[in-house]
Amino acid sequence: MQSSPHKSEFFIAPPQILVRLVIKRIGTTGGNAMAIGKQFAELFDYFSPTRRALMLAAILGLSLGAPASALAQDCELSFEQPWLDDLVASAHVSGACDAAKIDLVVHNGTDEVVWSASYESDYMFGFDQAHDVGTMQMALRDWLGDYIEFSNSAELPEWRYVADMPEASEFPFYVEEGLSQADYEGIRAADHPMICYIQGGESTLCLVRQPGVSALISVGVQTFPG
Repeated sequence: MQSSPHKSEFFIAPPQILVRLVIKRIGTTGGNAMAIGKQFAELFDYFSPTRRALMLAAILGLSLGAPASALAQDCELSFEQPWLDDLVASAHVSGACDAAKIDLVVHNGTDEVVWSASYESDYMFGFDQAHDVGTMQMALRDWLGDYIEFSNSAELPEWRYVADMPEASEFPFYVEEGLSQADYEGIRAADHPMICYIQGGESTLCLVRQPGVSALISVGVQTFPG
């Protein structure tokens, strides 16, 4: 998706995602204590004191799990997770576990499809250890549960320009292509319920729920350090 970057001060990412970023970086340190501490300090610089506290709390409950099997198994499974008051997110996995296709469908309370998308697990953050049915089930639970960020559209970053171009940012928010400035700012002002979920290796997709509109509306993509 090609769209315009906008400066983001709020950085949408649940603490569990931040913890896995640290674990991923620790993997490159060889277990050296000083190097591990440096990786924590570098990532902590990105976040507010509240986010740092949440991140530390998440670390205490995170299990690194057992080493993955060298040979990936075939995966054919489904997983469901409630979202908001009456939405259900369903993921169906097919193919080899380490390169599976994941079909996401979100239904409302009347079983109407309000959002759907397809992804490849080997390009998704959090699925690098999903080599069998058990670890894939755990990855799906994190993806549709722990890693989801529920908030409101008022938390979206402001639309800012510098010489007719949006301000640059290390981790920008990319507004959905075709969404005008007036519509975007209207969504922010209305403070709609918002859901952000991982849709790649370094980004989350943010959807808003507008009154009187059955489908969830994509407002853009928030990047995070991968």
